Amino acid sequence: MFRFRRLAARRLVGAVVLATSLALGLTGCGEPEFTGVWKPDDGSGLKTIADGGQCSGMYYNNGKPLDIGGTMTCTFSSGSDGAYVLVVRQPPNERSYIVEFPADDTMVLRSGDTTVVTLTRQ
Repeated sequence: MFRFRRLAARRLVGAVVLATSLALGLTGCGEPEFTGVWKPDDGSGLKTIADGGQCSGMYYNNGKPLDIGGTMTCTFSSGSDGAYVLVVRQPPNERSYIVEFPADDTMVLRSGDTTVVTLTRQ
């Protein structure tokens, strides 16, 4: 009987560990965190991305940040190829970037094969 209880306890512990691992895998991994304050490598000011999509400093024109005033929004999506796409809007301007995450707190914006800016979370 003692052996049966020990075996049952091991199975229960194994099931709990498996269930916890699956739950963490479904909730903890996946989409990267885009929101926050980001420091660019180009020396321009800090960039912000809020939960609601409002952002600042994220629109680039000819390799330089451009802010014409008014509300700027950032929308992230995942493309069919698994790449992340950032669309920055500050009407009438709109620009799309491919986004890569080489590290947890590093975000690289690309336009085609060209790196626009590398951002580090603050």
